[in-house]
Amino acid sequence: MPSGARTGSGDARQYDGPWRAFPPDRMDQTLLTGTARAAHETRAPLGAFVDEVRKLERLQAFARALPTRARVSEPIFPLLLAALHEELARPLLVLLPEDADARDAAEGAAWFTNPAGVALLPGRGVALDFGLAPPPHLVGERYRALDVLAAGGLVCASATALAQGLPPLVERPRPIELLVGAEPGVEGLAEELALAGYERVERVDDRGQFAVRGGIVDVFPTTGREPLRIELYGDEIEQVRAFSPFTQRTLHTVEDAVVYPAAERRIDLTDPSNSLLLGEESDETVVPELPGDLVPVLGRAPDFVWQPDEVRRVWAEESLGEISLKGTSELDPFPQSQAFAFEAQRPAIAARGLAEAETELN
Repeated sequence: MPSGARTGSGDARQYDGPWRAFPPDRMDQTLLTGTARAAHETRAPLGAFVDEVRKLERLQAFARALPTRARVSEPIFPLLLAALHEELARPLLVLLPEDADARDAAEGAAWFTNPAGVALLPGRGVALDFGLAPPPHLVGERYRALDVLAAGGLVCASATALAQGLPPLVERPRPIELLVGAEPGVEGLAEELALAGYERVERVDDRGQFAVRGGIVDVFPTTGREPLRIELYGDEIEQVRAFSPFTQRTLHTVEDAVVYPAAERRIDLTDPSNSLLLGEESDETVVPELPGDLVPVLGRAPDFVWQPDEVRRVWAEESLGEISLKGTSELDPFPQSQAFAFEAQRPAIAARGLAEAETELN
């Protein structure tokens, strides 16, 4: 992944310093990562399809071109996404009908490439007109996905996720970088977490919470499986460790991490009169005011769409505005006279290990 300060369009937040994503699933590279690389290096039949995708990109600037279409069987879909990302060597956003479809695709593709460069962009979990704050873990995943995309990664998004707008860039909480040697101070770090929507508690048990005890700050990142214990000496971060929320025992040290927000807007910029948006309960019936400053999640069309008819059905059923799919390459598991086809079958028996699975995939 590229490092250094990043700049880009309004659909991704930017912050100074290297990109250090804290992936939701920390895992080692497996032997399966070579499978996508091999498909990229051989370029057959992948190369012909990629050439058509690039041709479509060039034609979009001059004329209305027909989308590139391919039949892709479900078992090979995650591998194809990883191989396309290797081949095209640029940020890729794949649009799928439901959150569950996008999650499965992201988790599958992460087995074939660097998992830190793959992200899920889910929906908010609640409609905007309900006036309820989205769950912290969904907020974190949405903002992490934008960072991964801006850094050149592969992002799988649901139809709902793209249709639900986001606050303007200047109103979004900044991700918090935890670097050993940095000097945020205990109170400064606590204030940053509070502004990012984290709830201050006595003991951290769930995502979106933090606690302060002397020179120690515990935080459960919205995109993490484990909470982090940040030990400060004076104002300086001396050590960051992941720990078990049940036993409070250290699991492993963390060199650096990014803590993504738990709220869509900075708390100090949120209207305090709308308690529902802050996740607070009220005995009075409050009609929430829909924010009028929301901006599109993505400033362009997706790169690929899986089952475009199903995507449009979701938009229609949930009364969401359709996103333009002009120039988007269409992938579908059903034959529809597509010029390209990528097929695979699920294994009849379970492999006894990763080495055997890789042989079967090859």
